Amino acid sequence: CFYYGMRSLAVGAFTVIAAVVANWISDLCSGRGLEWWDASPVVTGMIIALLMPASVPYYIPIIAALFAIFVVKFPYGGTGHNLFNPAAAGLAFVTLCFGDQLANYPIPLETLPMTVDETVKLTQGAASLLKMGAIPTISMEQLALGNFAGPMGTTNILVIAACLIYLLIRRNVKWYVPLTYLATISLFASRVHHENLSAAESIIVELVAGSLMFVAVYMLTEPVTLPKRPMGKVLYAMTAAVITMLFRYYGVVLNSAVFALLLTNAFTPLFDRLVEQGHIVERSVIGSED
Repeated sequence: CFYYGMRSLAVGAFTVIAAVVANWISDLCSGRGLEWWDASPVVTGMIIALLMPASVPYYIPIIAALFAIFVVKFPYGGTGHNLFNPAAAGLAFVTLCFGDQLANYPIPLETLPMTVDETVKLTQGAASLLKMGAIPTISMEQLALGNFAGPMGTTNILVIAACLIYLLIRRNVKWYVPLTYLATISLFASRVHHENLSAAESIIVELVAGSLMFVAVYMLTEPVTLPKRPMGKVLYAMTAAVITMLFRYYGVVLNSAVFALLLTNAFTPLFDRLVEQGHIVERSVIGSED
């Protein structure tokens, strides 16, 4: 709201309402009645909205929310049973359908009108520039404060880091899941990077560009789609990180971290099975607190 004005709140509100209503309809169709206390569609709607440009047409995040609930969440049994992250699936669907409208972003601190038209100035995000081989010209201060073009909820790294600390204190996430993911990303970026960037610069730019940090904190750590065993979670995070970077360097779609997460979701049972065949390694590396 600070960077883009009230339109960002409107995008979030419409998306959350669509997700909640779709969840109620699905509850009724399943025959188990409305579960008023279920806040998961609110989370799904907010994640979808925050991974959108603030200038996005309202119908796109609404379609993403409807797809997430009707197609991905309830066919597999509803809350707590989904095989794939619903928000990630909704985002992937609209990225494939409306990629051109999601590829550009408004300039921060230029308040958007509630109805965006062709007079609003849009620019490419840091991830798109890296994809084309260009180097984003963003100062460290801008990086820290999120004052650069990108999905409206993903650029302020300090806020995301503060939220991660809060989630860790509340024990809502396992610390080694985002740590393994970000460490693997950093290792990859230090070894494979653009000629005009040093290894350290490459790590910083890759971590803040696009939706990678947001996905690491809010989506990768979702307990329903994570493996059950600690070492399985580590393998899961490492795999998601490698696929993310492969998509970033060699893929052709936006939201590489989202697509990588969905692909990794499909292998969740495999990671647990691998750990069960070598349970001694799991105990020696992490422990059995789960």
